[in-house]
Amino acid sequence: MVARMARRVIDPGETHEQQAALEAALAAARGGDAAAFQRLVWPHLRAMHALARRVVGDAQLAEDVVQEALVGAWQGVGALQHAVALRAWLFQVVARRALDRVRQPAWRRRAGALDQVELPAALGPSPADDAVGRELADRLEEALERLPARQRTALHLRAREGLDYAAIAAVLRCSASAARMLVLEARRRVRERLGAHLEP
Repeated sequence: MVARMARRVIDPGETHEQQAALEAALAAARGGDAAAFQRLVWPHLRAMHALARRVVGDAQLAEDVVQEALVGAWQGVGALQHAVALRAWLFQVVARRALDRVRQPAWRRRAGALDQVELPAALGPSPADDAVGRELADRLEEALERLPARQRTALHLRAREGLDYAAIAAVLRCSASAARMLVLEARRRVRERLGAHLEP
């Protein structure tokens, strides 16, 4: 099963030499090489920020979450055994930091006052000039932001990052079936909120 998951995580375009280079960089990072660690995480920074922003709903706060996650990842990189697991592991670190933030009472008061928060545009097509498309994008944004944090995180990891349920479960520290239920319930709620906007 681990091998099957590893094959799904590895970019099909990556060569064995690239994988060997990643493993060497991970070994160097585990040995305290900060430059090697930076090379490892650099390709994942945009996705890490997108996940943090999806959970906390604020770009500036998401940057803080990613910074905290990077510090935590650097401190914990010694526990990572294989570079193939790096992406899911980084998502796990970010998700934990972001979910901790949204559980704080001060954040809940602030989020309630904001009512609506901006969402990353990359969740789907962004029809810049189409008024109907913009209306649908706004409704989708609203529906996603009203989801509970764990459902929002699970749906983002599935729809945006393409993680399977086992990987989502590892990020959220739950069973694969629980991860699947989070995604299904999130989709149901989004469809329910969009309502007539989805009808042809």
